[in-house]
Amino acid sequence: MKQSSTQRGIRTLANYCRRMGFFMIALVLTALTSTAFAQGGGNVTGVVKDNSGSPVIGVAVTIPNTARGTSTDIDGRYTIKASAKESLNFSYIGYKNQLVPINGRTQIDITLQEDNTSLEEVVVVGYGVQKKRDIVGAVEQITSKDIENRIGSYQNAARSLQGSIPGLTVTFSDGKPTRGASIRIRGVENSIGSGGAALVLVDGVEADISTVNSEDIESYTVLKDASSTAVYGSRGTFGVILITTKKPEKGQMKITYNGSYNFYQRSVTPEIVDNGLDWTNSFLESYINGRATDPANINNVFRFNRTWYEELNRRNADPSYEKWRVNPSDGRYEYFGNTNWYDIFYKDYTTGHQHNLSITGGSDKASYYVSGRFFHQDGIYNAGDERYNQYNVFAKGTVKINKWLSAENSTSFMSRFSHQPTITTGGQSFTITPVRMMNHQGYPMTLEKNPDGTWTDAAVYMGWAGFVEGHTWREDDKFDLTNKTKFTLDFIKDVLVGEVDVSYYRNHTQRNMMAIPYTYFLGPEISSERPATSWYEERYYNRERVAGNAVLTWTPKLGENHWLKVMGGWNIEDMTYMTSLAKNTGVIDPDHPNLSLTDGELPTAKGNGSNAYSVVGTFFRLNYGYKGRYLAEVSGRYDGNSRFPSNQRWGFFPSASVGWRISEEKFMEGAKGWLDNLKIRASFGTSGNGLVSPYQYLSTIGIAKSSILSGGNPLIYANKPTLYPDGLTWEKATTYDVGIDWEMLNGRLSIVGDIYRKNTTDMYVTGRELPAVFGNTAPKGNYADMRTDGWEASISWRDNLKVGGKDFSYNLKFAIWDSKSKITKYTATTNTLPTNFSTSTYYEGMTLGELWGYTCNGLFQSNEEAQAIDYSQFTHDKIVWQKGDPKFEDLDESGRIDNGSNRLEDHGDLRVIGNTSPRYCYSMTAGARWNGIGLSMVWQGVGQRDWYPAKESGYFWGQYGRPYSVALPWHNDRYTDENGNTDAYWPRLIGYTASSAKGVLSQPNTRYLQKARYVRLKNLTIDYTFPKKLLSKAGIQNLRIYLSGENLFTITPLKKYAKNFDPENIYAGDSDFSDTRGADGSGDGDGYPVMRSYSIGLSITF
Repeated sequence: MKQSSTQRGIRTLANYCRRMGFFMIALVLTALTSTAFAQGGGNVTGVVKDNSGSPVIGVAVTIPNTARGTSTDIDGRYTIKASAKESLNFSYIGYKNQLVPINGRTQIDITLQEDNTSLEEVVVVGYGVQKKRDIVGAVEQITSKDIENRIGSYQNAARSLQGSIPGLTVTFSDGKPTRGASIRIRGVENSIGSGGAALVLVDGVEADISTVNSEDIESYTVLKDASSTAVYGSRGTFGVILITTKKPEKGQMKITYNGSYNFYQRSVTPEIVDNGLDWTNSFLESYINGRATDPANINNVFRFNRTWYEELNRRNADPSYEKWRVNPSDGRYEYFGNTNWYDIFYKDYTTGHQHNLSITGGSDKASYYVSGRFFHQDGIYNAGDERYNQYNVFAKGTVKINKWLSAENSTSFMSRFSHQPTITTGGQSFTITPVRMMNHQGYPMTLEKNPDGTWTDAAVYMGWAGFVEGHTWREDDKFDLTNKTKFTLDFIKDVLVGEVDVSYYRNHTQRNMMAIPYTYFLGPEISSERPATSWYEERYYNRERVAGNAVLTWTPKLGENHWLKVMGGWNIEDMTYMTSLAKNTGVIDPDHPNLSLTDGELPTAKGNGSNAYSVVGTFFRLNYGYKGRYLAEVSGRYDGNSRFPSNQRWGFFPSASVGWRISEEKFMEGAKGWLDNLKIRASFGTSGNGLVSPYQYLSTIGIAKSSILSGGNPLIYANKPTLYPDGLTWEKATTYDVGIDWEMLNGRLSIVGDIYRKNTTDMYVTGRELPAVFGNTAPKGNYADMRTDGWEASISWRDNLKVGGKDFSYNLKFAIWDSKSKITKYTATTNTLPTNFSTSTYYEGMTLGELWGYTCNGLFQSNEEAQAIDYSQFTHDKIVWQKGDPKFEDLDESGRIDNGSNRLEDHGDLRVIGNTSPRYCYSMTAGARWNGIGLSMVWQGVGQRDWYPAKESGYFWGQYGRPYSVALPWHNDRYTDENGNTDAYWPRLIGYTASSAKGVLSQPNTRYLQKARYVRLKNLTIDYTFPKKLLSKAGIQNLRIYLSGENLFTITPLKKYAKNFDPENIYAGDSDFSDTRGADGSGDGDGYPVMRSYSIGLSITF
């Protein structure tokens, strides 16, 4: 494809950026060798104390505009060389800064004043910073101090953000260390069309948050409304998370080590029936109730007959019997075990550790920050060598070239490797989880090994043999490089400042997979293999992004009453993505996997989807304040996106916001004693979403390879051309926000609240239906609108007091937020209802997440009642409905229970019975510190969420699904013909009713709809910081030890009927393998478990 001049220009920038790593080295060397310290003057000494008269240790004492500085010792004393006309600046966290002229004095004692207010706090915003008091958008910032106790056991920085900021919803489909987060700001689903999540920028460069070292982060700023995100244009449509890394600290070199050793265990240990006879009894009940006959096999390979069943009863009654025998009639093994396959596969716990080392220092001329990190976590399986490693290296350097020009460079490297044992049932590249296979072949009568030590069919079929022998696996190797160079030009000091930066990002990911057959023995002389053939594949993914920004900020001096700040800039980005796939069968040497060492006759080597696109935009922001009382902001961005046709690729997205600091009005002067800040703010803004796949405005023709041979080679053919819409342009999100910031009692009490409405229009969805005879599906276009209404609030309290003559500080914060989204326009008119397995169908007026189902009024009380209504909609095999079966209500009084045509206009007996979207999310944080001892905790939860377990969810349905699935102990509390208990929760046990598409339990209904709300103790940390007076003798600046736990305690209604599920792990399958909800390979809860962790750690600074 021909490249535009813009793209060619950006490629030139990319080549330049590849060389910027050398500039980083130069910066660090400059900083390390810089010794620019001013000379002259005499010594000034003094003591720094707090209001109680106690000395304050570690106060920074500096001389402005010089490199000279020191800090107070254990007695609060300091000594610094200074001239008579200079000034001293005293700064310490939690206290107000004090600038004191020397005026010829040699002794200056200072009493620091506490500063609990956050009005002067500097908050990072788009392309700049603002004081918190001047912000008129919905912006919230947390620092690394706020979440430092939550990073000890995590590879992924996003996990520490759960519950930290109202309106920010962070979810994970499971607990795998490499699992990426779903990050949503204000809404569970931002767009039903092209999708989109929050934009994550690390020092202004787009990044994968899972690759960032938490120890390098200084602060997170979340921009929630369109007013705050407008300057990012289409990239920031659904909110922005700005991650600011730690800045180099001027002065003497400081070395910090932080490491932890971690223990992990799954938060929920599944309970299953592992007695062979008990399992078989419920299997027979399930199978016969559905098919009215004895099975010939248990599933497809384990033979069943009544003779074997009688022998199982006999051997179960007498444990002295062997759990196997050889059938003399055919020489095959028969098994009578009590095997718990879960215990065979899974460890009770696993371990991990991480180590961080950082070095910082420098002077006013040059400074540096360099860090490295290693993270390792062992796997959860008893075999297979599962492991996860991640390495991070980060370096940031600054150089003051002259009075008006400075340069900064940051470079980061990340390397992540994972090795996972896998299970394949034969299909190349089709892999599933052990839990899924337990629902197919994990019956307890089977054994792991035969008496002669050979593998049983069950051990091979379920993949355990592959785990042990180690030749069926998946390896992922991900490497990220990010480099950014920025020049700051101070044309007029503190008035006119320019910034120019260029950044380069490259990702290379390689994924290799292999599977080979394993031999099992059906008898002493009878063997076979699974899978039928061996195979090996390699996939490569390469992403490259180069970006440039130029920003000019003008802040004129207009006197005390007026404040003006004008910012304008330009941004350009270019992204390329390429992927390839190569695979073949016939692995020759499993110990040295390589495509060259395969002998399959039909190897595959192809490009697997590649694209390129560019974005360019200009933006501005104007801030004005009058007497710090009336605030206004106007911003906008004009964006162009190559993903759209040339006549529709440009858009202008404006925003405006105002604020009124009522606390600054004259009529509020009487409240100054207790009121610090009371601000009402309102904002409006529009942004565009351009996340459609490239080339969607073109008709494309796919090339495919047939399995049919022509002339000895596979037949190559072209697919029919795709259709394209009559127009394609930006999705637009327009947000209206009203908020309040209320701070009082010298910063002790703080309340923040917002209500908002977000209208997302022109969403990219399938258009109006085409006639079936046309032979093609309708193309996607801008055919849908959605409205999201929400609110969020937080209240916090912090204070300090004396306990036992020593400072006691504590803090509390409670946050809650909610939103609801509704489709207000949808061009397609079929109005098909969403199902439990496919939520990608919509209709106008639909509330996102709504779940349609039947009303279940208990169980049938008699056979006559069960057979008096037409239940043929759910009848399969040879089921005869009778007493103890679920009783669905005939809402439309048709005499038949059904879903009509499953359309809004004809939905039969269906109604909306729940909603799967998380509602009323909340969190509570608390912390206290006294005499070096610290205690902190984080609670996080969801107040309302409905979940109906999909078919194939064996951990919930057990043998109501496949009769040969796992059996669950609590299913014994079910209706049987013997007990006649129609008040039981579980109905008559009938196989396939929760796995067949027509199964009565596969259909969502009110009785088995689960309440998936929860509250969880997300983190509890106890730490001790050693006294500085003690440490100073050993040359140590800081020493802290800590014990920390994650996911320690959970309260949820799921513990009643869904005991095997963690409320944060009710999603389908494992996205690394198979995660299609309700599909054969991915039941709900079959993925990697959520982990509870315990960490012991140490942080030390020299």
